[in-house]
Amino acid sequence: MLKMIVAVADGWAIGYKGDLLARISTDLKRFKELTTGNAVIMGYNTLLSLPGGKPLKNRDNIVLYPDDIVIEGARVVHSLEEAVSVCYDIKDKDVFVIGGGSVYNQLLPYCDTAYITKIDRHYEADTFIYDLDKRGDWYIDDESEQFFDTDGTPYRYVTYKRKRIMTYIGAGMMSSALTVPATDNGVEVRLVGTPLDDDLIDGLADDLYHKNMKRHIQPVKLYKYSGLESALEGAYDVVCGVSSFGVRWFAEEVIPRLRPGTRVLSVTKGLLDNGDGTVTDYPSYFESKAGKQIFFAAVGGACTSYELADRNNCVVSVCSHEKWVAEHFKALLQTDYYRVDTTDDVTGTEIAVALKNAYALAVSLAIGMAHKRDGEGCPEHYNTEAALFAQSLREMNALLRLFGGGEESLYVGAGDLFVTIFGGRTRRLGTLLGEGHTFDEAIGMLSGVTLESVVITKRMYSVLKTRGADPLEFPLMFHIGALLEGAVDPVPWDKFTR
Repeated sequence: MLKMIVAVADGWAIGYKGDLLARISTDLKRFKELTTGNAVIMGYNTLLSLPGGKPLKNRDNIVLYPDDIVIEGARVVHSLEEAVSVCYDIKDKDVFVIGGGSVYNQLLPYCDTAYITKIDRHYEADTFIYDLDKRGDWYIDDESEQFFDTDGTPYRYVTYKRKRIMTYIGAGMMSSALTVPATDNGVEVRLVGTPLDDDLIDGLADDLYHKNMKRHIQPVKLYKYSGLESALEGAYDVVCGVSSFGVRWFAEEVIPRLRPGTRVLSVTKGLLDNGDGTVTDYPSYFESKAGKQIFFAAVGGACTSYELADRNNCVVSVCSHEKWVAEHFKALLQTDYYRVDTTDDVTGTEIAVALKNAYALAVSLAIGMAHKRDGEGCPEHYNTEAALFAQSLREMNALLRLFGGGEESLYVGAGDLFVTIFGGRTRRLGTLLGEGHTFDEAIGMLSGVTLESVVITKRMYSVLKTRGADPLEFPLMFHIGALLEGAVDPVPWDKFTR
């Protein structure tokens, strides 16, 4: 996170006609001591106001300017997004925001510390920054006694810190479980139910027991959807905890309410079928709906909600097109039991963890096939499950290459596939199909539930057919796609070997 350093007078005024309101020698010395050896970021007008209009010595200077210019001794960035990315890439130094007013205000969402010199005097001013005393997401961490400059100007040093707040939208199992590492890290967590989650929120309000996950969670602030605005107040970190069926709702109802600078972590798994043989992952879809200055990441990997709530060891992967966003969420969530890798391979990660739902359905066919041959309650046929598991990985790898994902993402999907086949409604559906039931019969036996595995299988099956893909390259995906259309064909074992 960045740090800001600035002197403010009454009303949080900082300047008049391009100049400082006051020059306090001890404050200027403090500014030099804090920033020397580190990095500073500023607007072009602030650069011109420096001695000689030149970058500061013994500091990495970053200048925000829209046009292509060369500034000796400084790096020029052309947009707020580029500025933030560059600042977060600096690992071994602090980065200080040093002005002017618009730069302070635009970069405030990315700062966690503010070194404020409060000048207790009124000046005529035309440049102001946000009043941190009126913002609920900042608090005073340290405050000096009052000093006086040689001309009698009163001033004091006040250090502000940002509260670490995360607002989770959606009270489903994984979203609720993910509140555990955040609260363990001292983050203030606000859990907001969707319009469908009122019963879950009421239950959590009673004793923090999640009736679907069958686990207690840590104390968090609970809100029904009507309280969303309050839950978002002061929060720049948001978790999208809706199911894939709520993705468009989240894009239309929630994203427009997020303030610039917000970072969103999605736990939702799935892909959108674009109708032309291509797919869109959810972070990319959200980005297309958000415009600038809202940043998206997603988390995937071998992690079940109930084991996360129990703090069992796991390793997950957080992906984002902006690597610093992934690193930011890692810093908020990583614990000794919840380990986080980061990557900018959004396409690969999201395809892999979405496909695990479809292929978990496929592997679960083996359980039903065992029941059909040897009777329900018979030992599982692990050879059969392993063969389907191996074929699933072959096809996942081929699909990653087809859509441009990186090969490392296969391992994320493989781990996720491993845990998904051991329980839940997807396993039950695969078992029923393996026993020879049609899809409609199986769904009827499951009380008509709609499953993520069904959605991703149907979408990928449709995409592959639109592309004219060779069924011999993806025989298992074509098989389960046909099952969902009502077929009861046997597993095409002969197509798994060449």
